[in-house]
Amino acid sequence: MRTQTAEHDPTTPQALGEALAGARLVDLSRTLEEGMPTYPTHAKYFQNRWLSMGDVARMNQLVLGEHTGTHVDSPCHFPIQGPHADVSVEKLSLTALTGRCATVTLDPPPGPDAMVGPQPLRDWEERHGPLRAGDIVLLDFQWARTRWALHERGFAHLENWPGIARETAELLRGRSVRAVGTDCVSLDSGDGGRGELPAHYVLLSAGVLIIENLANLDRLPPLSFFLAFPLRIAHGTGSPLRAVAVVDGAER
Repeated sequence: MRTQTAEHDPTTPQALGEALAGARLVDLSRTLEEGMPTYPTHAKYFQNRWLSMGDVARMNQLVLGEHTGTHVDSPCHFPIQGPHADVSVEKLSLTALTGRCATVTLDPPPGPDAMVGPQPLRDWEERHGPLRAGDIVLLDFQWARTRWALHERGFAHLENWPGIARETAELLRGRSVRAVGTDCVSLDSGDGGRGELPAHYVLLSAGVLIIENLANLDRLPPLSFFLAFPLRIAHGTGSPLRAVAVVDGAER
C-alpha cells in the first residue's frame, strides 16, 4: 500500500491553492451602499465620511444592522426553544457556512407572497442526486435580478416577495442541511409566511442557518462549493457576509 505524502495529499495548503487557482470564484454578496434595500423593520445602512484632525488617513464610519445586505441569521435571531436557542453569531464555527452547495432555480413566483412547496427540491434531487447532510442549499427565486436597486426603486425588492412553505422547511431540516439561502430579503414570504414565519422557526430551531439577500445565483451550476464567514459579533443575532461560490469550468 502506497503511503500518502504531503506532496500527494489533497488537503495540504499547496494542493488547496492549486485547486482554487484552477477554479472560478463567484461573488454572491451585495455591495454595502446607502439606499440599499433592507427588511422594512430593520436598521438602515449609512456611511459617513469621518474627518479627524491631524490624521491624513481617509476613513468612514459605518452604521448598519446585523441583517444588512447579504447576511446570515443565527439561531438566536428568533425566540426558539431547544439546544440552539442561545447560539449567537460569534459562537458559529469557521465551517458553519462552508460546504457543498446545491443551487435550486425556482420558477418565478405565480403571485404575491408565494410560498414554495417541497416538490421543486424533490425534482432537483431526481436530476442531481439526493441532498446530503451538511449541504448548503441556495434557492434562486429569480426575485432580486430585476428588483434590487437603491432608494425608492429598491422598494420592489421589499414587496410581496416569495418564500418557502413549512413543508419545504421540514424537508430541508430532515435532510440535515447546514444552511439555506435565498435571493430575497427573507426566507419567509412577504406576508411572514402567512404570519407564522415557518422557515425561520423550523430551520433555526434545528440549528440550520439562514442566508438572505444573496446575489448572482443565476451564475451557479447545480453543484458547487460555498464559502462565507460572518463577523465575530458578541451576542450577534446575525452578520453581514462576503459569500463566495467555488465553481469548476468556464463562465456560465
